[in-house]
Amino acid sequence: MAATAGAENSGMISRTFWQGKSVIVTGGSSGIGRETCLAVAGAGGRPGIVARRTDFLDETVGAIRASGGSAEAVACDVRDRAGLRAAVTELEHRIGPCEVAISCAGIHRVSWPLEPATAHDVIDVNVGGCLNFLAAVLPGMLDRRRGHICGVASIAALVGLPGNAAYCASKAAVVTLLEGLRIDCEPAGVRVTTVCPGFVDTPMVTDEERMEGGLMTARAAAATILRAIERDRAQAWFPARTWLAARLAASLPPRLRARVLRHQPRMQEPPQPRPSRPDGDPSATRQP
Repeated sequence: MAATAGAENSGMISRTFWQGKSVIVTGGSSGIGRETCLAVAGAGGRPGIVARRTDFLDETVGAIRASGGSAEAVACDVRDRAGLRAAVTELEHRIGPCEVAISCAGIHRVSWPLEPATAHDVIDVNVGGCLNFLAAVLPGMLDRRRGHICGVASIAALVGLPGNAAYCASKAAVVTLLEGLRIDCEPAGVRVTTVCPGFVDTPMVTDEERMEGGLMTARAAAATILRAIERDRAQAWFPARTWLAARLAASLPPRLRARVLRHQPRMQEPPQPRPSRPDGDPSATRQP
């Protein structure tokens, strides 16, 4: 189906669709990933959660089980290819073969002045982590000739932003990675959805950015992502206002676009997570 730019309201997702489904989510202990797992469990699904921090994973699983839902978790860094494959195997043993895979793990780091180690961290998590995860779940889906993969990219994939070249590049890579996989996967029965949120209120947002307002809640973003999967969207860009602004900027001639974007407020370095808080997993996404 065609892409959608609309941020559909944050109403209920389909219990009929998610009931009993085995859903593996990376970056699932915080931010958009956490809200996605809570929503899937609330609709009767069986989320399998992957993230780096065991304390945040335990809190998320505990919250789901306390509300009567079912969830399993394995701690793993998405950059660890072998470890992630083992985590997927373990989760499939516990919750059943993966029917929906949602790659939500990601980080944001300011990348100006350009420093290779910082830029590689962003690329390795946002692109390498997505690739590692999808490579772990796809063989089983292709063997079964059914399944659905979803990658969380960003509206930042549309244009380069000041101070954030590596982040924008990583999200653009996720968009084109999934576009290529869609061509290969769909004839084999595996569906592919790319979601590109704008600014979302997660632990990866600074207090200053939060005070400026205009942020979409992580719960609303998660609901929009899950509805995009339900409706078999190829792509979903949201909210519409942010998507339209980015599309307009992308349509400008390169030098004019650079002059316009150079004066835009810069995405700031996110705060470091505090171990005592169950909402600061560094594997959470900070969008766009």
